[in-house]
Amino acid sequence: MKKTLIVSAFSGCGKTWLVRNEEKHGYAVSDSDSSSYEKVKGWETYYVADILEKAKSGKYDFVFISQSECVVDEMDRQSITYVIVEPDNIIWNEMELPERTKERQLIKQQWFGRLYIRDNSHIKDFSKWIEHMKEIYDYRTSIDFINKHHQIAFFTLNQNQYISDIIDELYWKKENYELYTIHNDDCLRD
Repeated sequence: MKKTLIVSAFSGCGKTWLVRNEEKHGYAVSDSDSSSYEKVKGWETYYVADILEKAKSGKYDFVFISQSECVVDEMDRQSITYVIVEPDNIIWNEMELPERTKERQLIKQQWFGRLYIRDNSHIKDFSKWIEHMKEIYDYRTSIDFINKHHQIAFFTLNQNQYISDIIDELYWKKENYELYTIHNDDCLRD
């Protein structure tokens, strides 16, 4: 039985690519794409139940999930163990050097380039979705978002980085620190 780490990753981090190419890294991974769920009131409860079922199955090293705020809120409500992965857009202090501001802008531009060129056939209304992503990017990749939620840890990706670039680190953490994992019927943090 594998210990499983649930990873809430921002769009464009490379979850789907990693699932399609899992043999390159040797980890068993699942991408719980939320686009197949009808977004009616309470949909996140069913989505999280499905995530837990996968995580408790012992089949996966990683279960990647949507970073929709209602999903993360539901994970917090149920005290489910997870980490967040997102593009590095965090402002650590208001006195940032101009180079850091430029770097954050480049990462944002690159991220939106990723969102435009990837396969988006699973998105019903791409124009509406991309506008939504533009509206939420700065908040969802901020320290305020991180501080609002109860993830075990968070990881940021720089320019030209994807989740596959940090997957070995995530694997090491899940294998060496019990608090990172969900396994068998133990799905809640103590």
